[in-house]
Amino acid sequence: DVVVSPGHPVLSVDGLLTGWHEPESSHLQMLEAFAGPGPLAAAYARALELGYLWHEFGDSHLILRDFPSWDHEMGSR
Repeated sequence: DVVVSPGHPVLSVDGLLTGWHEPESSHLQMLEAFAGPGPLAAAYARALELGYLWHEFGDSHLILRDFPSWDHEMGSR
């Protein structure tokens, strides 16, 4: 079985809409595979600072894959 994780990243998705999960959650492995550990850690740190809510009845966040070539092809975002 293949499980989406940092060792098996997803390459066919441009964005994810998801809730916030506890740091020890296995769901974070999937998010790390998509966004990378650095950006994900920064997003979670900021969410904690701002008092975002967790789980099914909490806040959501949209994670978009970073495409460096967009800056060159489309100008600044």
